Amino acid sequence: MTAPRRIVHVISSLAVGGAQRHLLQLLAESTDGVQQDVIYFRDHDLRADAERLAGRVRHVPMAGPWGWTRLPQLTAAIVRGRYDVVHTHLLRADMYGALAARMARVPGLVATKHNLEARLEHPVWRRLHRRTARLPHVTIGISDAVREWAVTTGGAPAARTRVVLYGIDAAPFADLDRAGARAELGIDPDARVVLCPARLDPQKNHGMLLRAFERVHRELPEAVLLLAGGRQLGSEVYERDLQALADLVEVDGAVRWLGVRSDMPRLLAACDVVALASDWEGFGLVLLEAMAAARPVVATAVGGVPEVVSDGETGILVPAGDMFGFGEALARLLRDDADRERMGAAAARRARETFALDRMRAETQAVYDEVLGARA
Repeated sequence: MTAPRRIVHVISSLAVGGAQRHLLQLLAESTDGVQQDVIYFRDHDLRADAERLAGRVRHVPMAGPWGWTRLPQLTAAIVRGRYDVVHTHLLRADMYGALAARMARVPGLVATKHNLEARLEHPVWRRLHRRTARLPHVTIGISDAVREWAVTTGGAPAARTRVVLYGIDAAPFADLDRAGARAELGIDPDARVVLCPARLDPQKNHGMLLRAFERVHRELPEAVLLLAGGRQLGSEVYERDLQALADLVEVDGAVRWLGVRSDMPRLLAACDVVALASDWEGFGLVLLEAMAAARPVVATAVGGVPEVVSDGETGILVPAGDMFGFGEALARLLRDDADRERMGAAAARRARETFALDRMRAETQAVYDEVLGARA
């Protein structure tokens, strides 16, 4: 079977996030004669980036409770594209994309599971998802933890699941200008800086991070916490609560609310340590970016995170919700320059050796070949 000529990626959202950056990395692969298109349901943040890389980008507004009514529109777009492969990303796109691909009689259907979806703990969502989870010819988990979840909770047939770890282009994260980045952000050259690059979403548990940072700030008054991440639809109350908490624990003057940022290498250049306090996480692409930038990580040991961060070698892992352990880990790395540099160097090596971008693309292409070969 020859390699597919036409692929469409169906994704729930083009907001800034790990799944979206993963998609852009797949689109950036320059393979002669292969066209990759994108259909998305909501959020236009990364549309311009996708348009630079994809053959065509379409918006089909299938978000919200009545999104299913546009299933014929999605199916028609797939029929017109005459695609060899439909590749879906994120929960709603997995469900609607699978139905549309099957109705359009597309030869290959692939779903990538990027996270441990808390929504599937709800019995109604779980039943709905399980009805479509058997439709993809292959379901990809971006970590062993996500693959296991896709089978046990999501209902994907185990025999038709594969693991393809995220990959990263390390080049943009090399030779970072620390002094320039700090000057641009107005941060003192001698400050101790923690960066949390995560959307403002309860999953990321910024509240625990702020309470942990309170302990850090008491010991290191010059410490600064950078929160880089956009507000998600419906998360306005969450953001207000976080700002109130920062004021309550008296760290508001040391916290910078940066909002959506597209300059992650510059933010990583400015920081000493990266923090991710998630309650659940499929993988944590930001952890890879931190590692590529030679920055050690403090993160909760949830989902696929232990597959990315080697505890004690490239960062420190603490149990989910352990505010005191998280604060101590941050303080330890901010205090100890030698330990921080040792872990950062080990992290950069691991990013290059284990999470290469070419490997991720090749393994994804192998899934396409497998699916189309089986259908030939």
